[in-house]
Amino acid sequence: MDAMRKQLDVLMGANRNGDVREVNRKYFDRDVCRLFLAGLCPHDLFQLTKMDLGPCPKVHSLQLRKDYEEVKAKGTENFDRELEDMIDRLIVECERKIQRALKRLADEDAKAAIAISVSEVTQSEEVAQLSKEIKEKMKEADIFVLKGRLMTKSRPWNWWKN
Repeated sequence: MDAMRKQLDVLMGANRNGDVREVNRKYFDRDVCRLFLAGLCPHDLFQLTKMDLGPCPKVHSLQLRKDYEEVKAKGTENFDRELEDMIDRLIVECERKIQRALKRLADEDAKAAIAISVSEVTQSEEVAQLSKEIKEKMKEADIFVLKGRLMTKSRPWNWWKN
């Protein structure tokens, strides 16, 4: 519900219902997102991705952004440095995740290479011949077991004593 409320605040302004709180809010209040005022809130940037930060806990208001831009044009306030710092942290985090994924892929490639080399060894003629002989012997053993069961069913368990 809060996420939908925030989206409506961004689209229509927080004062869409005639809420008096918005009128009294200033761009420099603690609950106003400075990064949104500077141009880009990272919470909005990565929505529905693995890097999703969730909804921004602070207020995003287009009216407050206009107020901030007027003050910024005068040279009084500038939140750009905070935005740059946040973007730098996000870049470092993305690079860390990329390096971790590349390492994981390299480990998986090494395991695949080992599996390929093992399969190449098992594809030799000698191994194929031995596998064929093992299968034949297994079939013979199954036949003997089956014959043995038939023999014990037709005779009592101590038939050799008679």
